[in-house]
This record gives sequence, C-alpha cells and structure tokens, in this order.
Amino acid sequence: MKYFVYFSASGNGDFIAKEMAEKGYQPLKVEMVKPFGKVGFFKILKYGFQATRKKKAKIKELNIELKEDDIVVIGSPIWNDRLSTPINAVLDQFAFNKETTGFILYPAGEGTKKSFKQIEKLGYQKQPVILAHPLKKPERVKELLSTF
Repeated sequence: MKYFVYFSASGNGDFIAKEMAEKGYQPLKVEMVKPFGKVGFFKILKYGFQATRKKKAKIKELNIELKEDDIVVIGSPIWNDRLSTPINAVLDQFAFNKETTGFILYPAGEGTKKSFKQIEKLGYQKQPVILAHPLKKPERVKELLSTF
C-alpha cells in the first residue's frame, strides 16, 4: 500500500494529496483536535514559534496500520523553516521506515534548510521534495511529482 500522510492549513497539502492520489497513494489527512481555522498573521506567529520549539499539536487519531512493505510519503507545510506541529505529532506516534519514508515539503516562503536538518536528525534518509507555493504553481507540482 502507498500512503500520503499530510497536513494542510491553506489548501496546498490538499492540492498535493489529489495529485498523489492520481499516482496511487491513499491520502490520509492529519487533523488537529482544535481546528487550525483561517490562516492569519497571529496564527502564523504562534504556530511558527511552536514549530521552532518542535512542539507537537494534539491531533485526531489516524487510522493507519503499516506493513513492512508499505510506502509512505509525508507532506508538511513549513512553519518558520521547520516541519508543522501536526506532522511532528505524527512522526512521534508512528514508527515509519527511516530508509524508505519520503517527505514533500510545501513552504510559503523559501526557507527549508532547518526542516532538512530536522528530518535528517530524526534519521530519515530520503532527500525531501520541495514544492513551494503549490497552488500558485500547479504545473511545477505535476512536474516534480512525476518521479513518484
């Protein structure tokens, strides 16, 4: 089975999930217990600060039973150059294969250096794919996802 486990606050992750579904991945959307709501300046500051501190959001239960040969790709927005707090929670709860699990990162800005280090420090070995502004660059998304 192939899974795309992702979080989306602004629709970018949902757009990528549709593309991944066309490639045979089962999308599993991570939902926060307290919904994120509308994206705004103060929320960006709050959640960016939490991501900097590697906090884990309270998330609703994800119904996933992984088998050894399952393929997993994790999708995360980048908050203050780090993985989102809901994805931090997922990574804490599940024992994904560190050699085969991939990442798709979708930053609103250009910063991904610290998120790369975060993924590496967690022991994941695949190089993340960066899809900056997916909703604004749909053709670029399709091009970069052609390797999946």
